[in-house]
Amino acid sequence: MKVSIVSLGDLKKKKIDIFAFGIFESSEKKNPDLSALFSSLKTVPASLQDQLAATAQKEGFCGKSGQQFVINTLSQAGPAYIMLVGLGLQDKISIDAYRKAGGLAFRLANDKRVTSFSFLLSLPPTAISAETALSAAIEGVYLSRYRFDKYFTENKPEIFIEDICLACIDKNYKTNQELVQNSKAIADGVCFARDLINEGPWVVNPPALAKRALKEGKALGLDVEVLEEKELEKENMNLILAVGKASAKVAPPCLIRLSYRPTKKAKKHIVLVGKGVTFDSGGLDIKPADGMLDMKVDMSGAAAVFATMLTVAKLKPNVSVTGYLACVENGIGPHAYHPGDVIKSRRGFTVEINNTDAEGRLILADALDFAQSKEKPDYLIDLATLTGACMVALGPQTAGLFSTQDELADSLMKLGKTAGEDYWRMPLNEDLREQLKSSVADMKNTGTRYGGSITAALFLKKFVNDGTPWAHLDIAGPATQDKDHPYTSKGGAGFGVRTLIAFICQW
Repeated sequence: MKVSIVSLGDLKKKKIDIFAFGIFESSEKKNPDLSALFSSLKTVPASLQDQLAATAQKEGFCGKSGQQFVINTLSQAGPAYIMLVGLGLQDKISIDAYRKAGGLAFRLANDKRVTSFSFLLSLPPTAISAETALSAAIEGVYLSRYRFDKYFTENKPEIFIEDICLACIDKNYKTNQELVQNSKAIADGVCFARDLINEGPWVVNPPALAKRALKEGKALGLDVEVLEEKELEKENMNLILAVGKASAKVAPPCLIRLSYRPTKKAKKHIVLVGKGVTFDSGGLDIKPADGMLDMKVDMSGAAAVFATMLTVAKLKPNVSVTGYLACVENGIGPHAYHPGDVIKSRRGFTVEINNTDAEGRLILADALDFAQSKEKPDYLIDLATLTGACMVALGPQTAGLFSTQDELADSLMKLGKTAGEDYWRMPLNEDLREQLKSSVADMKNTGTRYGGSITAALFLKKFVNDGTPWAHLDIAGPATQDKDHPYTSKGGAGFGVRTLIAFICQW
């Protein structure tokens, strides 16, 4: 599929199947003046302008965010279809509105089984630049194209679109193919993470992730290292080994390290750690059948870190980035770790296991400690589908953000909003640490049901060095979607990739 940015003048000359407009909602509670828009752009035959505008308004199109209107022009001279996509109120426009508009435009055009369409975006007078709007729309196009369809043998979804041109209502804006390439690289990273999440645990397990990291990471110039069981034992990563012990014969645990270093002196060193539980049965505290059904998604944090590292290798920012994937399968069997076991972590703290289904914090604890001992991070960020409690608190679309530094938290919140990924900062309430006290060890791995996402974060904080700017992203809710959204299909979402890339590339 070819995507290009063209000037407004060149867009008018294009012969395409669908001409799409991104339209602002009128702030005066009246329909937007579509006739004036069509007339001024001279892209719609004059004989159709009033008719199209009247039909759109009759059907209730007013430019609200996510609103859509498509009509067959029955024209032999111009485009076969005219499409209108709402951007929302101009004074409240968000960057993600352009991402959604790009996704909606692509899906509508593909539903019409055409091969080409153009998309002209309206711009607010301030706040959002042409480059930003176009970049977001292109991401939306590529992200909405994603389908996990490799296992369909019939009724396989088809992609008909081959050629897309984008422009904005800005006569001074010129073409920029580098913008297209960068936007595509980010979208490709998200889709890579989605593929990993949507795959079954027979295909994506710790050894398979290690193999892919070695192959794909090295192909893009990353340094890749895999610590297997013997290396984990040597490094005293007993928490990772305990969680992975039941499945060790068929899917042994590992810790994967991917490293990117710029050619120039790096401005920052960012270290990412992802939870990679490729399947979570719950261990001996086994989940019910319904609760186990989607537990292949419990490696979404590691998928996001893996995808981010591959994208960083393509974008080549002037920042050092190291990613760690803590990979296990939490199985059951005669070698499984037990409730009541006391395990010594790499850092030296002993942990009483009072729930084997709270395994994510255990593997992250060893991984965070190892990462800090090997690197000198300016920022340390972990991602994990860690707690159902966070999803109860914030719903399915918002991730919980815990941080030891206000600056880091504020930056991630702001960049997440731009990236279309929603975060809400949660408190690291030290009063709740009392719940983690154990009578036989330094701590337990879970507290009570109250404040469950906070006590999980407090557990991790115990393994973070004092003074290290650290953020923990609990992505249990938005890691997957139960239905299609404008640019995210049902299933794995690849959540976190766009925020991490934005955070890394801001320097």
